[in-house]
Amino acid sequence: MTITRGSRTAAVRGAAVALLLGALTTAACPTAPPATAVPARGAAAALSCALQTAPGEPVVFRPAVTGRMRQVSATGTLLLDRCTSPDGSQHGVRSGRLVLSGSAMANCLTTDRIEGSGTITWYHGWAQRGYRAGVSHLRPAARGSGYTPADAFLSGGVVSGRMAHRRVRGWAVPTTDVTGCAIRGLRAVAGRGNISFR
Repeated sequence: MTITRGSRTAAVRGAAVALLLGALTTAACPTAPPATAVPARGAAAALSCALQTAPGEPVVFRPAVTGRMRQVSATGTLLLDRCTSPDGSQHGVRSGRLVLSGSAMANCLTTDRIEGSGTITWYHGWAQRGYRAGVSHLRPAARGSGYTPADAFLSGGVVSGRMAHRRVRGWAVPTTDVTGCAIRGLRAVAGRGNISFR
C-alpha cells in the first residue's frame, strides 16, 4: 500500500493525539464504573469544558517518538476552562487541572497498549482559581469509537471522586507541528479540544 504525504501527515497527527489523550483518559484505579450508573445516551452533559495543554508546558515524551516502535512514556498537564453544566448538576464548576502520566508502545504512525493515570482537580473559579471543587479520577473504556485514534481514547468513565460513574467523551487536535516526527523525532506535543462528562 502506498502512503501519500497527506495520509502520512494525518497518521502522524493522529498518533500524536493518541499518545496525548491515551494518558489523559487513563486512571490508576482498575475498577470500571458500574454499567447501571451510566446515564442514558440522550442525556445532557453534566459538564463540558474546553481543554488545552498548559501554555509552555506540552506533554513530554521520553524517549522521543520516532519511526521505530518502542515503549514511550508521557507526562503533562492539561487545563480545562470555560466549563458549563448543561444539565445543571455541576453548577459552579468553572475550570480544572488534569495532571497525567502514561506510557505506550508507539511510533510516528501508531500507538498500542496505552496505560497511565490521570487526576482532575476542579475549581469554582475561572482559570484554575478560587476554591477547589473536588477531584475526579478517570479510566478509559475497554473499547472506544470514533474517526481518529484520539476519539478511541477520549472515552471512558469517572471511576471515583466528583462525577463518579459519569462517562467521558471528547476530542482534541495537536497544535504542535508533528510532520517531522520520523526524521527528527517528537519529544513533546501541545493540543487543544473539548471534553464532556455525561
